[in-house]
Amino acid sequence: MASLECSIKPLVELNQSNGISRLLLNDPTKRNALSKGMLSCLIKALNKIKDDERQKIVVIRGAEGVFSSGADLQWMQKGLSQTHEQNLADANLFYEAFELLNNFPKPVIIWVEKYAMGGALGLLATADYVVADKDARMAFSEVKLGLVPATIAPFVINKIGNSHARALMLSAASFTAKKARQVGLVHETMASKDIPARIDELCEAFKGNGPQAMATTKQLINQMGQASLSQNKATCTSAIAEARSSAEGVEGVKAFFEKRLPEWNK
Repeated sequence: MASLECSIKPLVELNQSNGISRLLLNDPTKRNALSKGMLSCLIKALNKIKDDERQKIVVIRGAEGVFSSGADLQWMQKGLSQTHEQNLADANLFYEAFELLNNFPKPVIIWVEKYAMGGALGLLATADYVVADKDARMAFSEVKLGLVPATIAPFVINKIGNSHARALMLSAASFTAKKARQVGLVHETMASKDIPARIDELCEAFKGNGPQAMATTKQLINQMGQASLSQNKATCTSAIAEARSSAEGVEGVKAFFEKRLPEWNK
């Protein structure tokens, strides 16, 4: 199904020139939500780039001026009636995408516009350089739906630390690109009109470095904190699989689609 979606409807568009692979999250009707199809297409595109020595840099952006609204809630809604094994398979798909990006041998730059929510912040946490529109907003919104930011948690904590993760994940509060830069989730913020030129500058800077040296350096950096990421995989994927079918998860997602407050908010 995923490969068919990638062929018929390019949920992730890949454009390559001058050693730069540009990936466009392309489902604007869903605000580029991370659906099962989109994640599968993203993994397929990254694996295509991974061993291509002609490609030096990866740039990821969302279509039509929006990065991503996070996990596709219609996909999450299906999880209410799925078995634990099916929810676990979905969670593993998320984790596979984040793990692939985190260990990707080439530099990964992410361009954030308008907002990045929930699971989309896992993409930021696994990128090497993140440039955001100064007006962009972000939030770890999972707990508002009775869900758990489980598959992104190891990568986010590795990036911003336990203290910031607690404050942002437990509050589920919206925060600015400036705040994201302060905690280390974003590296630069600027006016939207200035971002394309800055992305080009970064690409040229990375291209000037030894590709194998960068791959080895990235591997070395990851090895310094990798143990917890691999050790926690089973714990994290199981946690979100259970949350999706839990009474609270079911109520939270149903309330969202029924446009009402969940029972715990009444």
